[in-house]
Amino acid sequence: MYFSPNLGCLLFLLLIAMIGGAPLLVGLARVILFFFVASSLAGLFGSWWLRRRAIPMAAARHERFVFILVHLLVRLAEADGSLDRREVTVIRDFFARELGYSDERLLAIRDLIKAARVSTVSVAELCARLVEEFDLQARFIVVDLLGRVARADGVVSPAEAAILEEVARRLGLDPFLRGFAWHQGFGQHGFGQRAAAPDRSAEALAVLGLKPGASAAEIKQAWRQLSKQNHPDRVTHLGEEFRRVAEERMRRINAAYDTLKAAGMAL
Repeated sequence: MYFSPNLGCLLFLLLIAMIGGAPLLVGLARVILFFFVASSLAGLFGSWWLRRRAIPMAAARHERFVFILVHLLVRLAEADGSLDRREVTVIRDFFARELGYSDERLLAIRDLIKAARVSTVSVAELCARLVEEFDLQARFIVVDLLGRVARADGVVSPAEAAILEEVARRLGLDPFLRGFAWHQGFGQHGFGQRAAAPDRSAEALAVLGLKPGASAAEIKQAWRQLSKQNHPDRVTHLGEEFRRVAEERMRRINAAYDTLKAAGMAL
């Protein structure tokens, strides 16, 4: 038998009236409202719990990154011999000046330096941890920061340069080696005194991880890929203090591309 929609609704209302009427409708409405409120609260709680859980996870990852960085800085400072008070001061001042650390955070860096001085963990082990847990951008930041500390006294010694090159290679950054600021210009007695005028195009290619003779298409592809991998917005997992380092690397990548375009080597 066919029922029209209106007749179906009427029969439904009559059925409700027979088995309970308005109280039943009110009860159904309450049940529906309860499930709606419960599901909304569950969603809000789940979102809050995930955010709370993400904060300590991000903090722990940041601490591991700083731990590796400080240990590598100590290994770099030990390249010319034992770590003395002046070199410890250079590392602490670097965190204060370049990364904005102060008070308790500087005390934490002091403790990390003390721990690194007696630690037996090698450069190879530290680099392996970086490769295993952190992305390409984090590795660039580590090598950039090591280079800044090495250049703090104006000249990078051959022993320091050897550590820097070892770290870069272990982190898979061999193609970019000549593009780091600390590597550009190696004189007879170390970095810091140029033996010859710099080849800006060759340095720009090295910043992009390319060899001389790269085509315009290869240059553009490398620039696009590095711009995506090194965007400052991708550095939040390391901590806000490292964003400025990421921004500087992004500027170097763009400047290298502009240099190659001005030289007619890129589109």
